Amino acid sequence: MKKFFALFSLILLSLTAAKVGAQSQTMFEYPVAPDTCTTLESRCNYSTTHFWDNFDFHKPLTEDTDSILQATFVDYLQIMGAANKNVGKSSVRLLMNKAQANHPNFMRFMATAEFILYYTPQPLVDDVYLSFLQSAVDATWMKKDAKAHYSEQMRTINNTKLGSEIYNFSITDASGVKKKINDVPVDTAEIVLLFFTGDGVESSLARTRIETDLGVNDLVSQGYTKVINVYVGDKPKDFLAEADKYPNWTLVATTEQKNLDIRILPSFIVLDNAHRVMNKNQYVDDIKRAFNP
Repeated sequence: MKKFFALFSLILLSLTAAKVGAQSQTMFEYPVAPDTCTTLESRCNYSTTHFWDNFDFHKPLTEDTDSILQATFVDYLQIMGAANKNVGKSSVRLLMNKAQANHPNFMRFMATAEFILYYTPQPLVDDVYLSFLQSAVDATWMKKDAKAHYSEQMRTINNTKLGSEIYNFSITDASGVKKKINDVPVDTAEIVLLFFTGDGVESSLARTRIETDLGVNDLVSQGYTKVINVYVGDKPKDFLAEADKYPNWTLVATTEQKNLDIRILPSFIVLDNAHRVMNKNQYVDDIKRAFNP
């Protein structure tokens, strides 16, 4: 079972990794780690720390530089991916501190970070993006609406942070009892699939595809996996009344989806049996591939 659990984790992580197309042109000369850095991590630590040394923070960024800025961010984040996590977070703080020299540039950095780290699939990047968000929230000059936007993202990501226990949000179960999500017993399950659905055809089709998936059903029947279908639509009573149609699942409804980092619907948040977030914002196809390698 431990072998399956480790394999499942690796599969899910690989499914979330996506590369944005790189360009041959670069904005500036990248650093080269000295020969004294003899390991991959040490070389990436050096390159992450010094990545932006040759960038002119006073030179205005424009729409014409957006594509190459995105490509540069991809290079930066790929190098950072092999560096120590704390080095990466320190590098982001230093980068955004220097970017304060030009406020429009700072906002372009934030927009690029948000696009790459929030709206495109990436591996474990919560800590990195939170460092960008903290810099934005701490900027005293930032407009109120922009700061509110970044503060809200920070709050929901912290509530659903990869590797941390999920925010214990309120639910209503099929019997109409109000409780917390952590009150739902996981029994012997090592993997818990929080399956977020709403109204409409896409959610209905997603339920059917997961309900009929042989790989998911096999592990649910063996007790290794638990499916909790979390409804976030406008008709919770109608949804919960159908609990008998899904005897192997647990159906609940919530109005607290805004407290969670849910970027797509329908989608999954994958937990371990201690309610820690293993992965999130996973599509049905991602889950099907993970359960049917």
